[in-house]
Amino acid sequence: MALRGFVSVCLLAFSLAGAAPALRAQGGDAELSGTLGWKTYVDADFGTAVDYPAELFAVEAGPPPRGSGRQFQTRDGRAKFTLYTLANDARQSPGSYLRNHLLLNPDALDYARVTRRFFAISGVRDQNVFYSRCNFSRLRSEPMRCIFLQYPEDETEAWDDIVTRISLSLHAEASGVGMASSRQDRQRRRRW
Repeated sequence: MALRGFVSVCLLAFSLAGAAPALRAQGGDAELSGTLGWKTYVDADFGTAVDYPAELFAVEAGPPPRGSGRQFQTRDGRAKFTLYTLANDARQSPGSYLRNHLLLNPDALDYARVTRRFFAISGVRDQNVFYSRCNFSRLRSEPMRCIFLQYPEDETEAWDDIVTRISLSLHAEASGVGMASSRQDRQRRRRW
C-alpha cells in the first residue's frame, strides 16, 4: 500500500503553450511574466519526462516522498510541482488506481477525467488548487508516470495554461537521463 501512502502524502501534505500571464507572489513584490524558461526534466531512473517552467519552479526541493523523480517549488514557496514515477505492481488501470487510493470523496473534486491510459484530477484544499495526473502504459506492468501541482486558488486563471502544458507534456523518454533545455532537442526525443 505504498502507493496509497504516496497519494495520501500528496493530497494532504501539499494542504503549466507559450508565454503565460503574469503571476504575482502573494503579498510580494515579485512578478514574473513573459517567457518562463521552459525545460524538460527527465527522471534518470525511469525516463519519465515533462516540460516545466524552470524559471518559475526555480527551487529544487529534493526527491518525492515515494517513487523516483523530483520536487520543485517557486522561490517564495507558494507553488509546488512534483514529477514522480511509481511501480504499478498491482497492474491497476487509472480507474482502479483512483478507486483504491483516492483519499478524498470523489464529489470533492472539481475536475476528474479518467481514461484507459491516464487519470487527471483537480480540486481545492486549504485555499490551494491541486492537480494530479498519472499516465499508464498499455502494459499494466510498466510504471505509472505522474505529476502533482499545487498553487494558490486566487491565481487559478494565471496557472491554467501552465498546468495544461505540463500535463500534456508528461511522457516516457526512450532513453533519456538528466535534464534537457533545448526545445529542438525535446522535439527530436518526443514520441507522440
